[in-house]
Amino acid sequence: MGIAIPRMEVHEVERKGWVLLYGRRKVGKTFLVRNFVKHTHYFFVERAGPILMANDGFKTISYETFKALIHELLKDERNVVVVDEFQRLPDDFTDLLHFAREKRAKLILLGSSMRVVKNVLSARSSLLGLVRPVKLDLIKPSDILKVFKGVDELVFLRDPWLIQFYEGSVKDAVKSGFASVRGLIGEIFIEEDRELTETYEGILRALAVGNVFPKDVSSFLGKTSSDVKSFLANLLEMGLVKRIKVFGKKRWIYRISSPIVDLFYYLDTKYGLSELSVDNRTFESAYEEKLPKYFEDFVRTALAEKFGGEEEVMLSPEVDAIITVRGKAVCCAEVKMKAKKKDLEVLRSKTSNLDCEKLVVDADSVVSLFA
Repeated sequence: MGIAIPRMEVHEVERKGWVLLYGRRKVGKTFLVRNFVKHTHYFFVERAGPILMANDGFKTISYETFKALIHELLKDERNVVVVDEFQRLPDDFTDLLHFAREKRAKLILLGSSMRVVKNVLSARSSLLGLVRPVKLDLIKPSDILKVFKGVDELVFLRDPWLIQFYEGSVKDAVKSGFASVRGLIGEIFIEEDRELTETYEGILRALAVGNVFPKDVSSFLGKTSSDVKSFLANLLEMGLVKRIKVFGKKRWIYRISSPIVDLFYYLDTKYGLSELSVDNRTFESAYEEKLPKYFEDFVRTALAEKFGGEEEVMLSPEVDAIITVRGKAVCCAEVKMKAKKKDLEVLRSKTSNLDCEKLVVDADSVVSLFA
């Protein structure tokens, strides 16, 4: 449908100075820069090594030619130079930038590996203090609410690569996107120099079928809790998994960040997608079963953005969303697909000890969050 969603991260990228825009594969880094950020020169580093120069057509150049060209381009303050997938370049590229620190041009580096930022911000990095990291994740709730209003669109189309399959039906887009999920996950692991092992996929499966605590994931896999925690830390770093603090406890629940990835592994684990027709009623049932939980996650994230706080949940009594700022609750909410009059009263009863704003958010009221 040719849908392009302007994202607030554009303003961060356009600010003065060198920028590192990073995030996992397929969150829209290249699309954002090519479509919303004015640039004069665009270079894409292919995995095999050659460098594609995308200016007035496409031309492949060698690394040595690229280094010489970059050195000259950075001297001209009129230039805005983009290097996409820069982490694939040899280590001496960062040394080159270090010696070009008296630059005049703007430089935008794009990286798909979560290790990139660690390396850039490490004490030994040549770029320490020279680039400003900007993280790109799923589309922010405030941005997607400017374009879409329906629950299905808000939930699934935050994953920007799925928009290419959207032609009015989110379910059809999800079915089409299923064929790309395993490849996407594989690409993420390749960028991290890790194999897509049974353990990592096993953790995604465990999370998809409802094991939200590390001990439950460990039990599902038959592994020790310490091993699972280290793998979960890697998945957090890659942007595949998010964690949400349990309010008032030193505990976190873990969820797959992307609804389409979660739904894929849920269906594949329970039924085997190779045996499942995309128009099977099993898909419809799983989709409808999971949608309220995805909507709850969306609203919690939206409220955290709105209040500038952290996402938390309460387990007993159960409260869907608690937003905290410096450890203090500023908002708590119940999330429903269709709210009832008594829901707010019930929420107030469950959170009578909390002095904060209390909301009930449903499909009809979610648009007003950022009004």
